[in-house]
Amino acid sequence: MGHRLSRIGTRTGDEGQTILGSGLRVDKDSPVIETLGAIDELNSSIGFMISMANAPGVRDALLLVQHDLFDLGAQISVPGTPLLSQPHLERLERSIETMDAGLGPLEASILPGGAPSSALSHVARTVCRRAEQCLTRLSEIDRQAQLSYIGRNSADRNGLAYLNRLSDLLFVIARAENAAASRADVIWENGKSITETEGM
Repeated sequence: MGHRLSRIGTRTGDEGQTILGSGLRVDKDSPVIETLGAIDELNSSIGFMISMANAPGVRDALLLVQHDLFDLGAQISVPGTPLLSQPHLERLERSIETMDAGLGPLEASILPGGAPSSALSHVARTVCRRAEQCLTRLSEIDRQAQLSYIGRNSADRNGLAYLNRLSDLLFVIARAENAAASRADVIWENGKSITETEGM
């Protein structure tokens, strides 16, 4: 059984610091907390996405992703816990292939939009990209300063690869949600705003 949270308001962070799972106390604006915050925001965005999803298989796939993101947060908080592995990446790739198989070819760039669930998936995708950037910076800090936020092993590489594939999955899910709602993808039209302005 996991640890039970007996008290939520501990007051230990009132001075702008917090404690990682490893016991290390860090400032709340440190790169490691920024990364954990981005991953938490991503997980929350995906939770919202799950509540709106309609396309087949999306909810089940994203629920597993939510668990994976908690594992990634634990991996960052407690160095030496490489919880994400190659099978996690392979599962994302299978989900991408399965959901993309039912979609038409992508012949143009698309804008975030269409069905509400599709738009939400795009929001989650952009948050995922930011989390990936944060983890990339943290990995570089870890390497240069010889720290051990995430461990100098395959753990950080798996985490980065996972977020990269996850952003691809969320893009495919956005298209699948539009298809499930019988909505067309919103196609980007180069120079459209100029054309519209000139026609006024």
